[in-house]
Amino acid sequence: MKQQTETRRGLPFWLRGVAAAALLSLSAGVAHAEDSINVAGYAGATWDAITKDYLVPLKAKTGLDVKLVTEPNLAKLKAMVEAGRCEYEVIELSGSEFDIAKNSGWLQKIDYSIVDPENRMPAEAKDPYGFLFVTFSELIAYRADKFPNGGPKNMADFWDVKKFPGPRTLHDSVVPDLEFALLADGVKKEDLYKVLATDEGVDRAFKKLDEIKPSVVKFWTAGAEPIQMLANGEAAMAIAWNGRIKKLQDDGTDVVMVWQDANTDSSHYGIPKGCTNTKGAATYLNAWTNPEWAANWTKDIPYPGFVPGVTEQLDPALAKNLPTYPDNVKSAFFTDWSFWVKNREKLEARWKEWLLN
Repeated sequence: MKQQTETRRGLPFWLRGVAAAALLSLSAGVAHAEDSINVAGYAGATWDAITKDYLVPLKAKTGLDVKLVTEPNLAKLKAMVEAGRCEYEVIELSGSEFDIAKNSGWLQKIDYSIVDPENRMPAEAKDPYGFLFVTFSELIAYRADKFPNGGPKNMADFWDVKKFPGPRTLHDSVVPDLEFALLADGVKKEDLYKVLATDEGVDRAFKKLDEIKPSVVKFWTAGAEPIQMLANGEAAMAIAWNGRIKKLQDDGTDVVMVWQDANTDSSHYGIPKGCTNTKGAATYLNAWTNPEWAANWTKDIPYPGFVPGVTEQLDPALAKNLPTYPDNVKSAFFTDWSFWVKNREKLEARWKEWLLN
């Protein structure tokens, strides 16, 4: 799982046309043995953790060999499906990518009788065309030493520079900054996208952003930036990813996570249409429902799925700062990617113009 970046969270540029390179890269007649599958995902620390926590025990249990072969690319997925090829049986998809791939007909239905034979997983994890395997959140984090009497408790407080003075840093991303602004202005989380779907709602969000802009020392683009700014005191509070904040805490910096008004997002695994080793793909997805393996994964990478029985295996301090902790689920809002896929381009243009002014 690669942390969602500005590019991956947004409308992909490839919608204006499929790159020729993606078409040329498709090999003819790719076929894989039933005891092996290929995955389109991301190399690095995350795949290392997947290998240790899932693939090694899965191989021992089932004999299934899982290989990472390429990074996800929607243009290539589209071309692969249209050409009737299968270079990989499973693809990792961000929120916007999953919405597009699903509605474009590039994914096939998942056999949940194999993935979740005991029907233990909650419905929100089991879209017919995508298995939700990780969640992660952007939320408020503040330095405890800067606010000895207590720091901000919600987005309204984050915006209140008089009551909670100090430099801030926000994500340079229209998603979820517009939602954060509306929450700070009193909009209920269940009404966010209804309000944001109107011109008046968009104006309201940007007007609220005008209020805080002078106190934002930087609109960050890389997830490490707000963590560094909190660590060196350049920012008293920040919007940052929960996993990176956890690492900062582990390194000894006294920072507090605020789950009220957090934005939670997710990644799905999908099976490309036309791939025939669906049993192997479903067996891999089933591994992500194993509570013991999921607990080990969460200890390594604090971006869990909704696997029952995991919380009980975790240190309470870790469990209470996860997106899937029940109180945090109630306090946060989930990104509505069906809204953003339709509206991202025009709102992105306004966001960029606003940043420059």
